[in-house]
Parts: sequence; C-alpha cells; structure tokens
Amino acid sequence: MNNVPLFVALGRINEIEWGITPQEWLNNHWYVRWNDFVLAEPSSTFFVFSLAVVILLLSIRFLSSANHQKSRIWFGLSMLAWSLSTFSAGVSYQILSYELKCAGRSVCLWTTPWEIAYLILYVVSVKLLVIAISYCCGSDRYRKIFMGYVLIMGILYSGILMAGMWIPIQFLISFELMVLFLVPSYLLMFILNLGNYRKTRRLIDIRLIRSWIGMLLITIAYFVFYLSGVSSLLWQKGVWFNANDVLHLLLIAWALYIRFKVEHLVADTE
Repeated sequence: MNNVPLFVALGRINEIEWGITPQEWLNNHWYVRWNDFVLAEPSSTFFVFSLAVVILLLSIRFLSSANHQKSRIWFGLSMLAWSLSTFSAGVSYQILSYELKCAGRSVCLWTTPWEIAYLILYVVSVKLLVIAISYCCGSDRYRKIFMGYVLIMGILYSGILMAGMWIPIQFLISFELMVLFLVPSYLLMFILNLGNYRKTRRLIDIRLIRSWIGMLLITIAYFVFYLSGVSSLLWQKGVWFNANDVLHLLLIAWALYIRFKVEHLVADTE
C-alpha cells in the first residue's frame, strides 16, 4: 500500500531502462567524486544552473515592475516556471544524473521524477508565455482564443504525459515530443506578432518576431549538434561539451535578448 501514492504520481517510469550499465555511464561522462557521491558533468552543470539563475532574475525583473500590468505578471510567471524547470533538468540530466539513474543499479534508468517535473514546468512556462503575449500584443478576441488554446493544450499534454508514465511509453515523456508539442505555441505567437507588425510597425512585435525565430534556430542548433556526433569526438580528446551545453548557452543569450531588447516594451494593449 505504501507504493500506491508513488505509482499514482509517477506511473511506471522506473520500468524504463537506459540500456547502459553504471560503468558504461562512467566511461562516457565527465564526473568528479565527492565522498561517496558521483557529481556528473561539472561544466554542463554550471551552464544549466547559470541559465536557471539568468531566467530567475528575468522573472524577478518582470514581477517587480509589473505595476498591475497583466502581460508583465504573466511574463514573469512564465519565466519563473522556466527557471524552476531548468533547475529540475540540471539536477537530473546533469549534476545528479549518475546518482539518480545509475547508483546501486545493474542497468541505469532512462528518466527520473526530476525530469517529469522539468517537462511539466517547461510546458507550463510556454503556455503562460502565450497568455502574456496575448495581453501585450492581442485584442480581447485573440486573448480569448489564446486562453482557450492554452487550456485545451494543457489538458491534452497532461493526458499524453500520464499515458507515457503509466503504460509506460518512453517517447511520450521525452524531450523530443515536448518540443514537437510546443511548436504550435511558438507558431501562434509568431503569427500574432507578424500580423501586428505588418499593420502597426510596433517595435515590440518585430523584436518578439526575432525572438521566436531565434528560438527556432536554437532548437535546430541543438538537434544538429546532437545528431552530428561531435560531442563524442570531443570527449575522445578529453573535452566535455555536448548538445545540452549548446542549448543552454544559446538560451542564456536568448534570455538576455528578452531582458535588454523586449522586457521594457512589454505592457498591456489598450
């Protein structure tokens, strides 16, 4: 009976194995030992937690200067959820990856509750961002459409995630599916800002358009680097730098662009 709440919350994710042994993991990762702990990927850990801090500061900036502007509040909450998701990712994908997935096991696990939390929080972050953009760039009509979209897609992703955890199906709780699931959100915001800019030439619209294109290019860069095998070649030469590092460094640049080029322009539409 003690296992029932855990099953309800996390399904059967512990049944999904990575297919590598703990020793194979150690052979293919940079790590340091601290007492009895294996701390994984020190440089990657620094990059991902740096990203989390940058986004958290951006969230604080929006929320502390909201002045009852709903667009700034939703933007700040979006960045807060993104920061928390990034922290969760850093715990499981980076610093405690070995301890959570491999330690004491004959075969390493493929995922952990920290990664499920990451998926949930990041999807929440993007959906909150859609709401924020509807307040700063959309009319009441568009706002209702965006709100309905967020609600429907939130319910849909919840169902997908639960199915992936309980059946279990690896792809349904993967980063790749999450990216595919979020494409319509970024496309929706891009279309809104593009339509606005063609009519009004507002500065915020063109800068947001650039940010959405930037996010697309960042995603492409991640998958190109991931599929290229360059990280393995670098590791053979003793250099640890992988696709996650590319993603996190580029996302830091994206967050800084939002901070210095977009943040001061965010305000509710009349």
